[in-house]
Amino acid sequence: MIAQRLLVGSVALVLMGTLAACAPEPEPVAEEPTPTPTETVEETATPEPEELTFTMPVDCTTILPQARLDAFATQSLELLGGPGSVYGNDYFFEPTPEQLAGGISCVYAQDGVDLSSILIGVAPVSTANRATIITDLTSQGLNEATTADGALTYSQQGDEGLAPAIYNVVTQESWISVISGFGGPAFYDEAVALAGDVATQVYQ
Repeated sequence: MIAQRLLVGSVALVLMGTLAACAPEPEPVAEEPTPTPTETVEETATPEPEELTFTMPVDCTTILPQARLDAFATQSLELLGGPGSVYGNDYFFEPTPEQLAGGISCVYAQDGVDLSSILIGVAPVSTANRATIITDLTSQGLNEATTADGALTYSQQGDEGLAPAIYNVVTQESWISVISGFGGPAFYDEAVALAGDVATQVYQ
């Protein structure tokens, strides 16, 4: 009887051991991911565009940058007309529209070669003369446009015959004009570039 009890107890222990061995292992608990610190992006303030001030040039010697003057020299173009030039204002038979507006007109040319001339004008613009300037330019039948910064332009491309290349820029403060003795795409592009050169000199 005692032997049977021992046998039954041994069997029970074996079964318990077997069941324990077959029991599923506890599933590992997933660790919570460590939160990644959020990067703080600092907003960079966009600088305000610098406001340039128009200054009316005293004479023709300061309306173009030196690089342009050097380029004119290679073409034998010299400052013949306008204040500070070879012949001064005596070069003109009568006042130019720019001069009537209180500005200056400057002629770069080969002396004695009329078609080589480039007439560049600069005049101040105010509420007193703006309407007159615009009316005069409009009456010439020039192409009207507006630049990205709100300036008005009056122009014509001209041709290789008798029509010159013309480009005018009118802002609230200034009027810059360029008239080339020759017309056509190349001379028109040069007139636009010259107006830009003048703007860099009179706006600082």
